Amino acid sequence: MATIRERKLPSGRKAWFLDYRQGRERLRIRAGDSRQEAQAMLRQFNEQLGLHGTPPESMSVNEAIERYDRFLAQNRRLRTRRRYTRVLKTFSNCFLAIYYPDVVLLREIRPTHIAEYKTLRADGEISDRPTNVDRTREQELRLEIARNHEEGKRTDRSRVGWLGRHGIKSAVSQQTINYELRAITTFFRWAIKQNFAFLDPAKIVERFRVPKRSITKFMTSEELGKFFLACDDVERRLFMTILLTGMRKGEAEHLCWSDVKIELSVIFIQGKPEFEWQPKTDERIIPISPVLHDVLIEQWQKRRGDKLVFPNEAGNVDTHILERMKRVCRAAGIRQTTVHSLRHSFGAHLRMAGVSLADIADLMGHRDLATTQIYAKVVQEHLRVAAGKLAPLIEATSRAALPAKSGGGQPQLVPRTRAGLNL
Repeated sequence: MATIRERKLPSGRKAWFLDYRQGRERLRIRAGDSRQEAQAMLRQFNEQLGLHGTPPESMSVNEAIERYDRFLAQNRRLRTRRRYTRVLKTFSNCFLAIYYPDVVLLREIRPTHIAEYKTLRADGEISDRPTNVDRTREQELRLEIARNHEEGKRTDRSRVGWLGRHGIKSAVSQQTINYELRAITTFFRWAIKQNFAFLDPAKIVERFRVPKRSITKFMTSEELGKFFLACDDVERRLFMTILLTGMRKGEAEHLCWSDVKIELSVIFIQGKPEFEWQPKTDERIIPISPVLHDVLIEQWQKRRGDKLVFPNEAGNVDTHILERMKRVCRAAGIRQTTVHSLRHSFGAHLRMAGVSLADIADLMGHRDLATTQIYAKVVQEHLRVAAGKLAPLIEATSRAALPAKSGGGQPQLVPRTRAGLNL
């Protein structure tokens, strides 16, 4: 049976604690500074006790993250697992371990910790702290480079390339911080279900107010014309395929010839276990248009291998598509954009051509039609008609303000001059 009691702290202040038994051991948890906070925690505790039959386990933060990582490996996509684990390790290793080293158990994390993490993250105060293992590995690799100046095998180059690894970014946007807070909340919801915690400290932490972007960044017909004129043959076929299919960047990178069925005029977007890659949404089928058919036939005739459709020069997955696109934009003299803008251009131009939102959603692989609604904004004809209904009011006001012509007839427009201040 759990109880709450007010106790005096060594500092002289008073706080409320939750006491309960776990076997022969009697445990105590700080429940808050007020009776209301303690009662709320007691209710949560009793709910967990009634659901699981036992009090929550005394789980450490790092052990809980490891177990959550195993859960993600079995139940989520690889990219989702990597993103969530990275967020949690940033919170644990780069925040708790530095600013609150005494917080070891999962149940000891409070909303004040999450709120401070949010503030420090926004101020750019949280970044990687290299461990002793990292320092040792770096010294070994630098010694290896000093001894051998010759370029080794690809595996050797990738291993030495660890020196240029991307660390935790200290300067991130408010939108990124909101995503991290959602990831932490998802983690605590899982921990509550596993009886590792009975309170979600991130639940009451207010998120940043980020304006919702309702205008898609797509390329106009003029920009697309300049863009493709600045491409070489390889880039032209790559970016035309993305534009004509609405593929995501990862889908184009991992597109294989086994996915392209010329005889059926379709492309299959499906997972690639050999690359440890899965599409962001469910598998789907994209029809091959006549123009795309010619592009793919040309790409097949000039292919660099029989596996990937758009590999790099070495025949592997091309991970530099964005850099190539930015270089083409600079050469074309148009605004810098992203690969995803070609996907947006696919949806926007289809909508302007009169294709229904439901068909666009099927082609782009949207799970929710609400996602496709952003392309409805590019067709403004019905809004122009609605706004045009105000024209009679303006015309009537203009006619009333014009001076009448002597002897009847139509009124004459009076020229406005700067001298007469009639502007």
